[in-house]
Formats: sequence, C-alpha cells, structure tokens
Amino acid sequence: MILPVIAWRPGSRTSASPTGDLWSWGRDGVTDVIDQKPDATVVDLGSFATQPEMRSAALAVLDHLWLHREDRIPRLIVIDEAHNLCSPEPETPLQRLLTERIVQIAAEGRKYGLWLLLSTQRPSKVHPNALSQCDNLALMRMSSTRDLDELGSVFGYAPASLLERSPGFAQGQALFAGGFVNAPVIVQMGGRLTHEGGIDVSVPLR
Repeated sequence: MILPVIAWRPGSRTSASPTGDLWSWGRDGVTDVIDQKPDATVVDLGSFATQPEMRSAALAVLDHLWLHREDRIPRLIVIDEAHNLCSPEPETPLQRLLTERIVQIAAEGRKYGLWLLLSTQRPSKVHPNALSQCDNLALMRMSSTRDLDELGSVFGYAPASLLERSPGFAQGQALFAGGFVNAPVIVQMGGRLTHEGGIDVSVPLR
C-alpha cells in the first residue's frame, strides 16, 4: 500500500529578506499543506538556517493543530530530536511558547485526537512535564547513566532491571513498556521494508 505523503521544506532564500526561508511568499505554507490532509506530512525543520527559524516553524504547526483541535481529526504528531524543541529550561520567549504548547498537547491533546510521539537520544534534555505525560516507552540502546536515571524516575512502569540492560542492546533491540504491551518486554525489530537513510558515514580503515 502506498500512502500519500507530502514533504514540506522551507523555500529558497531571497535577497529581499534575511529570513526568506521562513516565509512561503505566495506558495503553500506548511499549514496549507497540513490542511490538504495527506496521510503524512514531513516538515523538514533541519533545513532552516537558524534555531529561531526552526522553532518558529514548529510552533506555527503546533499552534495550527491546536487551534483546529475541535475538528477532532486523529493525528499522530511525531517530534524527532525532541530535546531541540522542548527544553526543560527554555531561555527565550519563543522557546517558552513552544515548550508550553508541546506540554499542553501532551497533557490534553488525546481527547481531541492529537497524539504525540517524542523521539530523543537525550530524555534528560526534554521538559519533564512532557515526558511524564507519555503512557508508553520504546527504549533502544542508551549508555548515559543520567538519561537512564531520568527515565527510571519518570516511567515507573518500566522495571529498573530492564532499563539497566539498555547499554548492552544490540542493533534493533528495544524495551517496550506501557499501555501498548501487556507487560514490559525486550523485543527485536524486524528488517526494514523501505530504503534506509540517515545512517552514519562509514570511515575506511587504513
């Protein structure tokens, strides 16, 4: 089965504006794309030149979804590298607004059909009020003692004996805990069905 997917990237920079990447300039903006209701929308935040641009675009998307929450359209909002958008100690007004919106969606979004998936390699760098609203945990290999301690304190349903095994997980192994499994369990992922991208660059040995 092929799902309609729209990938949205910021437009090319123009000489007329130092922040040309952030504006659609007559083309479809990211919220216009979302309103077309494709099966999936990929927002390429990494293409922005600055952190404020990236956070502004993310806030625009989340504010738009929250504004239309009464439409009750089921949506899964996946935030990769969530520590970049939902800091435990936001420093700027923009960071605070973005963090507050993510926490709000995590706490209240489910009753409107807005489901949140936070993906991060640094859970200790994600606001605890967002983490604490997560009913499920999928944990792959993690070696940071601080991050594992944070997970243990937030996710009481994940046994410490299984969390402690995370540093030794092989590729594709993960701990599943929470409401989406009957009991905490370590699983082995199956092979990919799609092209694999984003892998590390191999360095030849001499």
